[in-house]
Amino acid sequence: MDLVYGLVWLLTVLLEGISGQGVYAPPTVRIVHSGLACNIEEERYSERVYTIREGETLELTCLVTGHPRPQIRWTKTAGSASDRFQDSSVFNETLRITNIQRHQGGRYYCKAENGLGSPAIKSIRVDVYYLDDPVVTVHQSIGEAKEQFYYERTVFLRCVANSNPPVRYSWRRGQEVLLQGSDKGVEIYEPFFTQGETKILKLKNLRPQDYANYSCIASVRNVCNIPDKMVSFRLSNKTASPSIKLLVDDPIVVNPGEAITLVCVTTGGEPTPSLTWVRSFGTLPEKIVLNGGTLTIPAITSDDAGTYSCIANNNVGNPAKKSTNIIVRALKKGRFWITPDPYHKDDNIQIGREVKISCQVEAVPSEELTFSWFKNGRPLRSSERMVITQTDPDVSPGTTNLDIIDLKFTDFGTYTCVASLKGGGISDISIDVNISSSTDPPAVEPAFLEIRQGQDRSVTMSCRVLRAYPIRVLTYEWRLGNKLLRTGQFDSQEYTEYPVKSLSNENYGVYNCSIINEAGAGRCSFLVTGKAYAPEFYYDTYNPVWQNRHRVYSYSLQWTQMNPDAVDRIVAYRLGIRQAGQQRWWEQEIKINGNIQKGELITYNLTELIKPEAYEVRLTPLTKFGEGDSTIRVIKYTAPVNPHLREFHCGFEDGNICLFTQDDTDNFDWTKQSTATRNTKYTPNTGPNADRSGSKEGFYMYIETSRPRLEGEKARLLSPVFSIAPKNPYGPTNTAYCFSFFYHMYGQHIGVLNVYLRLKGQTTIENPLWSSSGNKGQRWNEAHVNIYPITSFQLIFEGIRGPGIEGDIAIDDVSIAEGECAKQDLTTKNSVDGAVGILVHLWLFPVIILISILSPRR
Repeated sequence: MDLVYGLVWLLTVLLEGISGQGVYAPPTVRIVHSGLACNIEEERYSERVYTIREGETLELTCLVTGHPRPQIRWTKTAGSASDRFQDSSVFNETLRITNIQRHQGGRYYCKAENGLGSPAIKSIRVDVYYLDDPVVTVHQSIGEAKEQFYYERTVFLRCVANSNPPVRYSWRRGQEVLLQGSDKGVEIYEPFFTQGETKILKLKNLRPQDYANYSCIASVRNVCNIPDKMVSFRLSNKTASPSIKLLVDDPIVVNPGEAITLVCVTTGGEPTPSLTWVRSFGTLPEKIVLNGGTLTIPAITSDDAGTYSCIANNNVGNPAKKSTNIIVRALKKGRFWITPDPYHKDDNIQIGREVKISCQVEAVPSEELTFSWFKNGRPLRSSERMVITQTDPDVSPGTTNLDIIDLKFTDFGTYTCVASLKGGGISDISIDVNISSSTDPPAVEPAFLEIRQGQDRSVTMSCRVLRAYPIRVLTYEWRLGNKLLRTGQFDSQEYTEYPVKSLSNENYGVYNCSIINEAGAGRCSFLVTGKAYAPEFYYDTYNPVWQNRHRVYSYSLQWTQMNPDAVDRIVAYRLGIRQAGQQRWWEQEIKINGNIQKGELITYNLTELIKPEAYEVRLTPLTKFGEGDSTIRVIKYTAPVNPHLREFHCGFEDGNICLFTQDDTDNFDWTKQSTATRNTKYTPNTGPNADRSGSKEGFYMYIETSRPRLEGEKARLLSPVFSIAPKNPYGPTNTAYCFSFFYHMYGQHIGVLNVYLRLKGQTTIENPLWSSSGNKGQRWNEAHVNIYPITSFQLIFEGIRGPGIEGDIAIDDVSIAEGECAKQDLTTKNSVDGAVGILVHLWLFPVIILISILSPRR
């Protein structure tokens, strides 16, 4: 009896361990790549360098483990490993860049974090290869030109092409390959300052045979299947650098709205130069019309003004350049000021004083600017008491002044300054200035300012006068609510301050500062509180957490605190929650120990939420001052990927491959691929020519057995963990599932494809389910296996490399459905494929093991 009781006790403990909750685990991360990669040398592969040709598609997948499910962020730096992320982050498992360009090369980082331990970071360097078209330029040595341009002169042919990796150059004259030393009249060398990018062909003292066709071939040695590129140049005794002529004036002065045509013609050059137009600052206007060397600007505006240059280039000598300046006539930005200034200075306009009115505008061209003055609409001429000047050496150009000597009462009125451009066509600018004896109430700042500061700290409020008339009789008064705090008069400064040395509950409130003169008052208001700033919900909050209970889910709520150091320490948060559409809030307090740091992520789990209801959450920080600002968000229930397992299907079409992950303990990885994205140099006579449905665009997972893979190496692909409804292990039956998948094993070196089942709590025990080996032909086969798990489980696909490179194995359309497989599937499918189906009643394993341990030895 003791043996029986002991057996029952150990079996109960084991089953409880199997059905227990998951263990929290910090994140791990690894990077796999797919898409269009070039052949990678083995030693470079160990350095995680992914080489790709410009214009192809880059696809990097970040595979992570950890519980809770880690959040993934992709970043990129241009250089070596660094935390100085420069580009925008991407929050998907798979980073895909179509038509990749050279500037997008660099080191890419995948960062995974779930709040446990340090974030996991892995990187891979992407090297983008390209080869631009080469360009040949021709230069003559310094010397006096003869009738024939290159007669008894030394000529240099320089070939340049941008590339990655570095380019290698070769020269031909006609069909003859030119090498250093093969012709005494030819030198081929590399300038020391070009760092391997340029090769120069030097023709010393031109000979008749040197007049020929020359070709420069640029090559990166077919790296990434980049073909060589060639450019040719015909050298003759007529070869000459370009020369041009502009058939326009310089400068060109026009009115807005007119059409302008610039004509540029070539006057020399062999071969015939090409003509282009550029603008000194910025790009050419989009509306321009180009016809050879003729450039037309319709309906010109001030934005189109500037220097336009015609450039002729035939790659001989230096390009020829001619320029003209287009000036668009305009008047803009008129302004005025008065001396003495009644608005900003501690002075006022008084009878008997001298007053100067200044008027300034921007004019193009400035030499065409003229001014006129009017008083109350009538023309004003310069006199002994009213002096008009057009220019003043003490002020900026485009300025006119009106000096009123010995101001009289009759001088009060409206003065108008009118700016014009000679020749007309441009609207005048008028500026009106009022000279009067009226008073102005004070204008002050700030009109309103909120100040938050903790208790026992100091704060100083300042109210500044912007303008007022008269200013000498300004007074101020400070009040807290209705309580008068301080009054006084202004002396020389333009502001008044009120300090509070140590804040308390009695000091908080609305402070008003009134600035007063005989025309009225201006007011500055300050709201001083110790209220905490609002929290900010973390934008990357985790999805709802499944609790393995029929009607209940939980939610991981995350937030940061805005300006936590600005006020008193936050001691708690008041959490309010209500079901969407309901009126009643349920509230509780979340205690906070210690100081909250800026940017610190705070987490609180909401439990006992009813599926599939949405909830409104309100979070309010609390200090010894009281409540702070609240923040509200709505959380929604989203069914997890795998609730109680009823049915699962994966065709590997989505970016996260149905949450399958690569095993960290194997030798290499399974690869996601379609026939359309397969490398054109793939190993023939092995692997699928389409996915299981026959589509060349559809995806599947396969093992690549080419170099550097060795015989016997393993690649293991782990399914997600599938949860099932708990069953009574002593009951008559357990839930059965039909597990099926398609597999492709074509090639003379096919190894082995194994499938294992791993139960929750038995990470070191893998139960064999199915196995097949050898060449099965160019077709997809289907396998069906019954499984009877009693707890959460995981499936493992293991591909083993055969003796050669024609050993690619692929899988597609993995399915799990509740209920046993049809009998005809179990018999016909497996017999056709030659695979072994193993039907396992897994719930018996623990009992068998325990009985074997506890049985007495004979």
